[in-house]
Amino acid sequence: MTTEVTLPMIRSELPIHVDALTKAFTTKAGPVEALAPTTLRVAPGEIVVLIGASGCGKTTLLRCIAGLETPTSGTIAVGDVSPSVARSNRRIGFVPQDPALLPWRNVLANVTLLTEVNRAPLPPKRPSPLALIAAVGLAGFEKALPHELSGGMRQRVALARAFATGAPVLLMDEPFAALVEITRAEMRMLLLNLWRERRPSIVFTTHSLEEAVLLADRVLVMGTRPGRFVEEIPVGLGRPFNDTIVDDPKYLTALRRVRVALGAARIASETDR
Repeated sequence: MTTEVTLPMIRSELPIHVDALTKAFTTKAGPVEALAPTTLRVAPGEIVVLIGASGCGKTTLLRCIAGLETPTSGTIAVGDVSPSVARSNRRIGFVPQDPALLPWRNVLANVTLLTEVNRAPLPPKRPSPLALIAAVGLAGFEKALPHELSGGMRQRVALARAFATGAPVLLMDEPFAALVEITRAEMRMLLLNLWRERRPSIVFTTHSLEEAVLLADRVLVMGTRPGRFVEEIPVGLGRPFNDTIVDDPKYLTALRRVRVALGAARIASETDR
């Protein structure tokens, strides 16, 4: 059972600005264009979900925003600074699909890891690591090592770690993809509960239509390589919600629009070959 914990509120003042971004990789077979000119705005506190086929550039775009890849052209700003500066100043958190926990560190030590390796000042009202551990349902497991946890529990640790620095921007690359559906549904609600307390701006990638619609303020559908946005779908379900949301006409309409847009992108890709 998840413990209800009230965390201090910090509203993000660092929207994401991506302008005409492109990215090409050099391979033995020649250059590969991963992203066509791409423009993106993410407002403070907004959750934007990117969805598309494998290889459409979702992860590449996320890594460019995080400062982990250098764009071929175009610009990116997190607030008024570059991604690398924002990351060094603890303004960006990145959550990969693999929890990437250090096996010799217990739950509490893994949650606090990013606050230790980066010496930039921490936000004055960042959440307590112990409060975060309780918020993700792991109270009593603070001293457990990763090998003593299930896959879902390890992902809960990764989620708590992402919020521990108080970063106002979170980039999440299919963080729940490896989980079974029941656990995955629990993780979505945990993420939304943590988001509701802190209101970070989130860019989240997924292959799941249901996950995209349940999490997003806006779903951006990406076409295949070179990656580009082919449709923007506002969701507007409102939060919080319960299990009956899957019968809500707004949910069903958004789900249908995402499905149709993905189908159109696939057909266009096959036609271009």
